[in-house]
Amino acid sequence: MPSLTFYGGVGEIGGNKILLEDERKRIWFDFGMSFAQSGRYFAEFLQPKKYNGVLDFLEMDLLPGLSDMGGFYREDYLSHAAMETWDKAAYDAVFLSHAHADHSFYIHFIRREIPIYASEVTRQILAAIETTSTSGFTDFLTFKETFKLTSKKRGEGQTRLIGEKAKVPRDFRVIEEGGKVLIGDIAIEALAVNHSLPGALGFIIHTSRGAIAYSGDLRFHGYGGGLTRRFVERAAEAEPIALICEGTRINETESLTEQDIQDRAGKVVQQTKNLAIVNYPWKDIERMRSFYEVARASKRRLVVSLKQAHLLKMLEGTDAQAPPLDDDHIAIYIDRKNWGLVTKLDYPRNIIEQDYENWEREFLDHPNRVTCEDIRRHPSDFIIRIDFFALADLIDLRPAEGSCYIRSMTEPLDEEAEIELWRVENWLRHFGLYPYEQIHASGHASGSEIKRLIEDIDPKLVFPIHTEHPEQFQEIVPRGTKVVIPERGREYRI
Repeated sequence: MPSLTFYGGVGEIGGNKILLEDERKRIWFDFGMSFAQSGRYFAEFLQPKKYNGVLDFLEMDLLPGLSDMGGFYREDYLSHAAMETWDKAAYDAVFLSHAHADHSFYIHFIRREIPIYASEVTRQILAAIETTSTSGFTDFLTFKETFKLTSKKRGEGQTRLIGEKAKVPRDFRVIEEGGKVLIGDIAIEALAVNHSLPGALGFIIHTSRGAIAYSGDLRFHGYGGGLTRRFVERAAEAEPIALICEGTRINETESLTEQDIQDRAGKVVQQTKNLAIVNYPWKDIERMRSFYEVARASKRRLVVSLKQAHLLKMLEGTDAQAPPLDDDHIAIYIDRKNWGLVTKLDYPRNIIEQDYENWEREFLDHPNRVTCEDIRRHPSDFIIRIDFFALADLIDLRPAEGSCYIRSMTEPLDEEAEIELWRVENWLRHFGLYPYEQIHASGHASGSEIKRLIEDIDPKLVFPIHTEHPEQFQEIVPRGTKVVIPERGREYRI
């Protein structure tokens, strides 16, 4: 008999960790970070200690304290903490719906031989994050063996294993859209859905007692909304005994669409005489496409950061539909770092390069590169993305009167985010960019859309997750459908 156990995403937005057990197979669906739980204890300059491995995360209930964790969590961390390790993995696979942190980031902690399945786009996004992140917990595709000694090249004794020699590939497997993976007798069917991140998947899990559908995170109002509708149709055809359904916006009404973003932002930019400054999530390719279309229509260039440029490079050749780096309406912003030499012509290339990480250096001579001086000279030619951590670039850019700022982000959800927005607004006031335009579309379905989704799929059971209001599902499900509000760590036999 199949069973589901929810170790995250229960009564909160994100942190999904769902364990399916059936026919002696044990499969995880997502293994993400809980922002709420992490935020209770940690902050930007208060982080878990790397030398403790999993201990800090277990102590603060960020990772599930499984009875068989010796067969799930990475052996190097467990051994260093004098914890039991098993010879074989106790779990068969992890399936990732998409690459957002609250669904995927804690795969860093699992054994490297456990297969991880995801879309090709998700694989490339995680690879980009692994390369560009400064965090010590981003072993997504590459497993870096930690706390291991090796013989010295010269002389006697040992030294720490670091760098490229410490890297071992994970068993990361790409699942094609519409494809099926067999884990024993369980068939997992992957179907693309639309979300605020490309490469998102929903799953239909064919168990010994019938199908279970898992929505992942989804919406209907993006450019790829048809993908979500096809997922719903296929899930309905499977006649599922259960639906695991996200409910981020279960208590909200319809929202703006990506086309609305493009139209409204386009009007603002058309009325802007000088520099247009925007902020949107750096991995949100559909939002990038919206502003790219605004740039094309206004005969400007959308300026992306070095991190975004690296992401776009990684997504080349995938179905993410990301703008190409060599497009005439794309520019790569080479921001000043360290010594700030990129705008100084009297320094040799090898000295300027030292201001940048290895992955950034390939863009220094890109034909579409621009600097703050280029933008200051021709501000009306550009739409530039400036996020919270790049606000100091406004000092270099010096936006003139007649510039604008468009914030295309969600409203603050907690006190920390409110403080961050307060700081942003202080910068905007200082540079004459206040008041600004707030134009945003959510990455999640509204309450009415979730209602239609459940009606169309018509499952026997609904498990609401990824929501702070699971009880509201009871008000929208059709007669004959039972809502089971999951409890964290409790096993539900289906």
